[in-house]
Amino acid sequence: MKKLIQNSILFLILVATESVLSQNSKEMGTLSFETYIAYVKQHNPLMKKANLRLSLSEATLLKARGGFDPKIAVDYERKKFKETEYFNQFSSTFKIPTWYGIGFNAKYEENTGAY
Repeated sequence: MKKLIQNSILFLILVATESVLSQNSKEMGTLSFETYIAYVKQHNPLMKKANLRLSLSEATLLKARGGFDPKIAVDYERKKFKETEYFNQFSSTFKIPTWYGIGFNAKYEENTGAY
């Protein structure tokens, strides 16, 4: 009988502490749906992966748009051997691509030399 009383008292103490702890958690408040979704978006690995894919697609779009940037190219070649200047070749190009597949090009060349 003595053990039964001790077990009952122990049980009542556990129930009392549980109710006190549960009341403290109620005082702290519950998460609202918006707060919960914000935590999920911030810490969920799938959301992080989705954000990385979004960044990758933005980078791909930027790369595709870079194909329509104007381009300038300059080339200079020279050959000189035993006091004889064989050739000087200077070439410069300016290209403007368009969305319609038609590009505008401007090119300047200057070639001089003995050969």
